[in-house]
Amino acid sequence: MELIEEIERTILKPKFKPYFSTNGLEEMLSAFEPYIDLIDVISLISICRDPKDNFLLALAKDGKADFLLTGEKDLIDLKKIGKTKINTITSFLEEMKTRI
Repeated sequence: MELIEEIERTILKPKFKPYFSTNGLEEMLSAFEPYIDLIDVISLISICRDPKDNFLLALAKDGKADFLLTGEKDLIDLKKIGKTKINTITSFLEEMKTRI
């Protein structure tokens, strides 16, 4: 699955090493398993400046996601795809605080 591979590449980056153990991906997937729905991605989207991030846009669209949370500036600059709002985790958390 492309998303799992992307997560794995991301958490192996040196800046994230302090936050994840050796089997961090397995632990994270186990913790989120009750909330995960597998999506068949059928859309082909090619609007992102960084072509390798287009799969995230297609996943958000086909998964009918309300939010796409990312640190990728190329995605954040799009602001929205369909009904999916693209935001940083920090901005998302701030927005959720105002809803409580």
